Amino acid sequence: MKAHIITVVIGILANFSANAESPPLGQGLFQYQRTANWGTEALATVNVNNGHAVAVDSENRLFFLTDNAQNNVIILDAKSGKLIKHWTARMPGAHGMTLTQEDNRDVLYITDTVLHEVRKFTTEGEELAVFAWPKESGLYSKADEYRPSKLLVHPDNRLWIFDGYGKDYIHLHAANGSWLKSWGGNLGDPANQLLHWGPHGGGLDLRDPKNPHIVIGMSDQQEIKTFTLDGQFMHRHPFPGGNPRDFVIFGEYGVIPHLGDNWPKDKNAPGFISIVDRDFKIVSNIGAPAAEYKEGVLQAMRSDGKTFIHPHGVCMDREGNLFIAQFASPTAPLLKLERLQ
Repeated sequence: MKAHIITVVIGILANFSANAESPPLGQGLFQYQRTANWGTEALATVNVNNGHAVAVDSENRLFFLTDNAQNNVIILDAKSGKLIKHWTARMPGAHGMTLTQEDNRDVLYITDTVLHEVRKFTTEGEELAVFAWPKESGLYSKADEYRPSKLLVHPDNRLWIFDGYGKDYIHLHAANGSWLKSWGGNLGDPANQLLHWGPHGGGLDLRDPKNPHIVIGMSDQQEIKTFTLDGQFMHRHPFPGGNPRDFVIFGEYGVIPHLGDNWPKDKNAPGFISIVDRDFKIVSNIGAPAAEYKEGVLQAMRSDGKTFIHPHGVCMDREGNLFIAQFASPTAPLLKLERLQ
C-alpha cells in the first residue's frame, strides 16, 4: 500500500505543479481547477491524521474534521485558506461531521467509531450534548458493536444516525437524543435491509416537500439507495467502479465522493468525485473520465489516477467551489477546487 500511495502522490504533485496549464477537471457546468497552495501553510502548523469531513458555515469558514484527537476540528477561511483556529473534541475515531442551524446558531454533530457515540458542539468547540449507543433499541449487546459514521438532522431537529461501521442500522432519535426507532441492517423485508459495510454516509433530501427522502451512500456496495424518512426502500442507483461514501446537496445537484474506483477489491485504488442531477445521472466526473451510458445504463468508471488519492468527504461554498477531505493522504488531506464559470 505504501508503494501505491507514493506513486499516486508523485502523480498528484506533478499534476498540481502544472496547475495553471492543466486542463479543467470535470465536464459541462461543473468544471474545476485546483486552488494552488490553498490551506498548505495553515495545515503545516497543526497535526492531521486522516481527513474525514468538511463543511462551510454561515460566515464562510471551512470546518475540516480529522481523527487527530489533539485537534479534531480545524477552521480555515474558505476563501484564503488561512488558519482561524482549531480545537479538540477529544474524539480519536472522529468520522462524520454535520453542520446545521439550531436556535439561530450553527452547531456541529460529530460521530466517533472508536468511542461509539455522537457529540454535539458549538462551532467554537463548546460541548452541548453526548449521544451514547442506542441500548434501548435492543439491537446491541454492548456499546462496542455500535460504530456511527454519519448523522442527518431534520429542520424539526429529529436525528438519523448511520451505524455504518457497526451493524448497519439507521437509528432515528428525537431532538433531545432519545431513541425512537431503527431500520436497515437486517430488519424488515430484503428491500429495506442494508448490507454490511453499506450505509457509510448520505444526505437528507427535502428539496421536494411532497417527497422528502434519505439518500444513502452504500460505499462497498457501489450504489446509492433512497428511503422514505421512516425507512421504506424507494430506489437503487448503481455506480459501478465507484465507492459512494457520502451525498451532499448543492441546489439541483448532488455531490458524491468515491473513496476508490475498485473498492473494496483494491483498497489502494485512487478515487474521484461525481456530480449528479436529481435522477442520479452523472453530469460531471471530477478526477475521472466523463460518465458513459449505454442504453441508459452507467458503464464502469475509473479514476484518472492523479487528481485525488482517497476523497472521503466533500462540501461546496455558495459559489460552488469544492472542498475535499481525503483519507490516508498525508501530503494532501484537504483540497480546494475552484469552480470555473
